[in-house]
Amino acid sequence: MPYLRVDPTSLNDTGMNALRSAVLLGLFSLTLATAQSSRRDVDHDDFTVRLEREIDRLIDRFGRGFDTSADDTLDRKRSRSVRTADINSEDYARSHTGHTTIEADEQVDGDVVVKGGNLTIYGTVDGDVLVVGGDLYVRENGHVTGNARVINGRIEKSGDGRIDGYEDRSNGTASYRTDRSRFRRLGTSFDAPWLSEFGNFDNAVVRYNRVEGVFLGVRSEKKYYWDGRRDWTAFGSVGWGFKSHTWRYNLGLARQFDLSSEGDQIFEIGVEGYSLTDTKDRWIVSTNENSAAAFFIHEDFQDYFSRRGVTGHVAWLTQGNELRTEVRIGYSADRYDSLQLKTDWALFGGDKRFRINPPIDEGDMRSVNASIGLTTVEKTSHGPEGWTMTATGEFGRKMTGSDFSFNEYILDVRRYQPLGRYDNVNLRVRAGSSEGFLPPQRDFELGGLGTLHAYRFKSERGNRLLLVNAEYIVDGNFLDDLDFWPSDLFGGINFLVLSDAGFVRTALPTADFQDGFGKVTWGELRHNMGFGFANQSGSFRIAYTWRTTEKGPGTWTFRFVRPF
Repeated sequence: MPYLRVDPTSLNDTGMNALRSAVLLGLFSLTLATAQSSRRDVDHDDFTVRLEREIDRLIDRFGRGFDTSADDTLDRKRSRSVRTADINSEDYARSHTGHTTIEADEQVDGDVVVKGGNLTIYGTVDGDVLVVGGDLYVRENGHVTGNARVINGRIEKSGDGRIDGYEDRSNGTASYRTDRSRFRRLGTSFDAPWLSEFGNFDNAVVRYNRVEGVFLGVRSEKKYYWDGRRDWTAFGSVGWGFKSHTWRYNLGLARQFDLSSEGDQIFEIGVEGYSLTDTKDRWIVSTNENSAAAFFIHEDFQDYFSRRGVTGHVAWLTQGNELRTEVRIGYSADRYDSLQLKTDWALFGGDKRFRINPPIDEGDMRSVNASIGLTTVEKTSHGPEGWTMTATGEFGRKMTGSDFSFNEYILDVRRYQPLGRYDNVNLRVRAGSSEGFLPPQRDFELGGLGTLHAYRFKSERGNRLLLVNAEYIVDGNFLDDLDFWPSDLFGGINFLVLSDAGFVRTALPTADFQDGFGKVTWGELRHNMGFGFANQSGSFRIAYTWRTTEKGPGTWTFRFVRPF
């Protein structure tokens, strides 16, 4: 059966409370809109043309020499914040030399171009941003409504700072960079793809699933003080499930040590207590996307269990111009319990019903957790580019006071590779293995959304996993090179070619973790192909996939978050 299939003609009982439906619909519409605000489509070709025009203007002005009065104005801008009352939007569409700041109470209507210095935004830029030879800092509550491009520099967002359009970093042959050793990284964020998705917008937590119903809460995100201006950071959340009638929370405290005068290394010691509705399926589908599927079309793709306990950890984090890393070791003392189905309501879906939430092996678990993550991924006008690798291990064999005895290992490697002006390839390889008796809440599963799209959801289960997902993306604007008459119809549309392959096995509990991956037979391998369409960023997409290793029905899938 196709996944995420919407049948608008089949609605639930018409006698349902109208007020509840209206409130919930409004709530989740706001959630979806917010989740996608950072992914909206933009005309990057038009922006590139304007950027090239601005760079040409800079070169021309250097060749002709600056007007004296203009130099006086620019010198004044170097030593103070730029106020919109002093400079109109036409001035801002020209270049500014030296470090520039847009204060929290300012709104600039027009494009901002800065050369030879950093641009720091606390307020709002209603337009595009170009920084040549410097860094772009979008601070707490800072907002760029358009696109952002940095040449010979980097982009850093902290707090609620956001850029609505695309972000592009590149290196040029000409450099106006100022000596960066004189400046500290003052941000409090850490942009790493392995960090858990948490809130929906601002400091609110909103989700919907079959074991909690509507869940509403508040949170305070964790801050990373790279410059050492604070030693302690606290973070946490609390919320209520309206069908489970249960409070869920987490509260953490960490001591951070600034290890570098460059502001690029932190050593951290922390502890966290929690009572969570947890899942092992966030790598398959994000919480926001899963909530939308459960609320609108009666499909909940995550399985849940209760986890209560405390974790202590030490970690070393780095944040360089190209590479971001985290090494973490922790000890957890947890209590695991099964959760029951609490609601079977959805706005649409006809006669569909939620899957039963599977039971787990309940008990106390004591384990040592170790992980290492590194990423070079940066956002560009053509999508992400770079490497991401995460390796995790959980060691619980022969742990005193534990009802479980197993070790689990997971490796996830991703590459986002542009091939040219119009196309790129994205690849994910994920492998998992274990030693000892793996409980159901730790099993590896394949099939359906996020794994092997043309197969039945979670149809394969075991303690050995190998999965390869690949996608070839072609920008519809390539038709412009062919002078093809209907090429304008495909502006802003990407063409997708998809391929998924993998298998799961069950090895003996006494086997070593590296055993169980040899001699893969054709009958074991599961493979599907597919094609589809996506928006410019590759997040909104619709695709059709079919099995190639066996007979079976094809499947349509719809996603509004990138699958990996």
